[in-house]
Amino acid sequence: MATSVKLKFLPSKVSGKEGAVCLQLIHNRKIKLLRTRFKLFHSEWDERKNTVDLRECEAKRQNRLIAAKAGLEAELRQANDLIRVLKTKGDFTVSELAALHVSNSFNGCLFPFIEHTVKQLKDNNRKKSATILLTAKRSFKRFRNGQDISLDKLDGDLMQRYEIFLKQSGMLKNTVSCYMRSLRSAYNQAVKQGLTEQRNPFANVYTGIDKTIKRAVNEDVILKLKNLDLAGNTCLAFARDLFLFSFYMRGISFVDMANLRKSNVQNGYIVYFRSKTRQMLTVKIEPCMQEIISRYEAQTVDDYLLPIFTAANRIHASQLRNYNKRLRRISETLGLDKPISSYVSRHTWATIALRRGIPIEIISESMGHENEATTRIYLASLGQAVVDRANAEIIRLE
Repeated sequence: MATSVKLKFLPSKVSGKEGAVCLQLIHNRKIKLLRTRFKLFHSEWDERKNTVDLRECEAKRQNRLIAAKAGLEAELRQANDLIRVLKTKGDFTVSELAALHVSNSFNGCLFPFIEHTVKQLKDNNRKKSATILLTAKRSFKRFRNGQDISLDKLDGDLMQRYEIFLKQSGMLKNTVSCYMRSLRSAYNQAVKQGLTEQRNPFANVYTGIDKTIKRAVNEDVILKLKNLDLAGNTCLAFARDLFLFSFYMRGISFVDMANLRKSNVQNGYIVYFRSKTRQMLTVKIEPCMQEIISRYEAQTVDDYLLPIFTAANRIHASQLRNYNKRLRRISETLGLDKPISSYVSRHTWATIALRRGIPIEIISESMGHENEATTRIYLASLGQAVVDRANAEIIRLE
């Protein structure tokens, strides 16, 4: 398994312009050229030694060329370090070698590897996981006062000190756990890729899920929302209708509701995949749902079912912030002790279902929970009609 790396100068095709210096990666007789950030004139390159030629450089270019020479030598060392690491892992492709070099994850440090992992998550459409990991990285960077750390230096003592740092900053237990699980996942990916050895640095920090404060509201709040006169404020009226639509849809999440397309409507049902679990859910369209869909049909853009995204703003996080701000204003209007938010509709649907005697296994099926494996086996024989009747009973409040 022959592997080598060397510098290669590519002169510009335009006379008088600088050419590019590339890394030439060779593995199993396959070649990959990677452009570096350094550009030189042909006279500044020593073809025989494959390095920057400082012998006859102009005085005004000297500092730049010295920096280029040092930078290229560093890139060569890093590429060779990567090759040594990958050889300990086993077989690899020249494309894998190139990808790791471009991502700079091979240098053995945590932060560049996280950036590489975030990019992969985004490429795989796992945007929420990417956002959480990036947030966790920023938090850990603050804990480290901006100093990066080698993957090999991550240990249990460091992570326990980071846990204390998070708790002392006032962070909730579940948020601490969320950061730890996200960092642990990235670390395990580095182990899997052979970039470090498994030292289990997260073994003695909390990575569980604590019981959360109940966020459901009572049935009378749903009725007050339905009857609230918001004719004078179209933005608040739309937020109220979205909240009710989410409730009617068995607690559909905001991101899934925003991404609904007209093509999700099939034979009197809304069929969609949960972004969190990729599980397919099928919800019968009740009259109260159709009323909201029809009310806003003329305002939608492209093929969207509801006008949550606009032609000017299709950023989910931005629309969610606006939605929750408007729900807080509605909560103040209703005089609620605790403001409602986007997730309250989901909690409320489940709570009302439980109070009305709907079996937990039907609730689980209706909401698309993925961690009810045993229940799912039992539910396989219940059929769609049972779920439809359960939803119709819950949302027909008098």
